[in-house]
Order: sequence, then C-alpha cells, then structure tokens
Amino acid sequence: MKLLITGATGFIGKHLLTALSASEHEVLCAVRRNSGTNEIKESGNIHITKVDFEDKEFLRQCLTGVDTVIHLAGQMGGYGIPYETFYRTNCELTRSLLDLAISVGVKHFIYCSTPGVLGFGKRLAREAEPYAPRNPYEQTKVAAEKIVIDTCKENDSIHYTIIRPDFVYGPGDTRRVKMYKGIKNKRFVLTTSGKSYLHPTYIDDVISGFMCCIGNENSYDDIFNIAAKSDVTSKEYLETIAECTKSSLIQINIGTKLSRAVAGVVDFLFQTFLHREGFVSKNKIDFLSMDHSSCITHAEECIGYVPKYSCQQGLKKTIEWCEKENLL
Repeated sequence: MKLLITGATGFIGKHLLTALSASEHEVLCAVRRNSGTNEIKESGNIHITKVDFEDKEFLRQCLTGVDTVIHLAGQMGGYGIPYETFYRTNCELTRSLLDLAISVGVKHFIYCSTPGVLGFGKRLAREAEPYAPRNPYEQTKVAAEKIVIDTCKENDSIHYTIIRPDFVYGPGDTRRVKMYKGIKNKRFVLTTSGKSYLHPTYIDDVISGFMCCIGNENSYDDIFNIAAKSDVTSKEYLETIAECTKSSLIQINIGTKLSRAVAGVVDFLFQTFLHREGFVSKNKIDFLSMDHSSCITHAEECIGYVPKYSCQQGLKKTIEWCEKENLL
C-alpha cells in the first residue's frame, strides 16, 4: 500500500514514520519547502518530497497512485496567531488536499483532529457528543472535521477516518518541558483541588491507534478517540511528574474561581506589557481544573485498539528522555 503523509516533521509524524519504516507500506512524506527534515530520514520505504501546498498540480502528481492519505499537518494553538492563519491551514489546506485526493482516486483519507472539538467539562467523552470548541484552534478543527465528513459523503470513491488523540506526550515533545522543570525545581504550584480528570496518552499508544486504521475497513467513515487505558486526576498527573523528577508537588488550593481571576490579571499584564501569554492563564487553569478525557470503547471494539502505557510508565520514559537531553 502507498501512503502519503503530511506533517511528518511534527511530533506525532516523526513517531509514526518510525513505526511505518518497519512496515511493508511505501510512504511519501509531503514536507513544506521551508521545513527542516534533519529529524526524519529516507530509508527503504520512506521517501521525502518538499512541496508548496499552494502548487496543486505538483500535489496532484504526488497523490497519484496513493492509496491512503494521513493528514497530520495543522496549525496548533498559540499566543497571537490570527484566526485567518488557523482557518487557512486547518480548513483550506484540508479541503484542497482532500479534493485533490478524490480527483486521483485515493481510497482512504485519515485526518488527525483533537478531542478539544468537544470542549472541556466532560469526562470520558464519546465521539458522538456535540461540538463545543472554545478557541480558534478548536473551532477550525471542528470546521475541518465537517469538511472531511461532508466531502467524503458526497463522493462514494473515498472513505474517511477521523482520529482524535488525547493529550499526547512522550520523548521528543518539548512543549511541557517547562512544566516538568518547574515541578522538579518546586516552582510550580497547583492552586486548585486537582480532582478534575484529564487523559495523558503516551505517544506509542497514539501511533498504535493510527496503525490500527491504516488498511482497516472497520475504520472507514468513522471517528475514533485514541487515549490511554485510564484517565487520571490532574493532581495524580502532576504528582507522577514530581515522582519521576524526584521532587514533590506543591499545592495551595485557593479554588478554581480565584485561580482563574488571578490568572486573568497575570495574563492581561503579560499581554499588555510584554506582548506574550502569561506564565499562568485562564486556559492553563481550566486545563487542570475542568474534566476533559476520552472514552476509547469505540476504538477498542471497532479497530482493535489496545493502549499499553499507564501514566506512570509513559511519564517515566518521557522524563528519562528529558534528562538524557539535558532539558531539566
């Protein structure tokens, strides 16, 4: 089977390529021309091509003969990013790539979305629950999901699979190093009860979820949550990080409302005077004080997904990688 992957230089993409390099699939990585490729390498079945995603004719040539597209590329959330950038990358690129895939006979389009499309405030949320996005990133992911579903329903020649990997982490992910370091050095304080649930998922389990969908007709025209076997409370998550860094968690519970109020003031001052997001913000407080985890029963029953890593096992490997890279 021939696959085309976008976003291969990203965190999930690099790990997925490692798994695919040991498979029989022929894999073409479509990488933006201004992206570095030092961390991904060509091998017997892995090939890299630099593309301009605005060049539809060249993209069409790349897609010719491809059986399955795995679309990982997207605009992640971040301070100061205009809505237009989210929409152009998450929606317009998805629409363009899907239309080109249909035109050359691609049979399967796998789209990487996020559980964030369902919002916060739900524990063990199921795939079919109503959309409730909170920010431009999640709003455009909702729009992209609808583009994929509606377009494929209108074209009998192609099937879709939408994967929503929950709170992905692991070796190679530097986004949370600052928090790990803060907990290790006792500069991080949990200011809420820590009783809300979240769903950290080790990268190897996420890759297993993608591999379960490739070439699997049971994944066609469906949405799957991919997450760890069990969710954990935010306090359990933070205490596990503290344990792995040989430290202890500091908790001063002032309540969610007061935490959000203080965070709002701090974030306002940082954005006003330093033009960047504050070291604490309402979003960060919500992340640790509101339930957001995913039910994986559907993926287990339909595509044979079997997560292997507990929060303790995954964080141990992740912290070991951080120490090896001198990040802590």
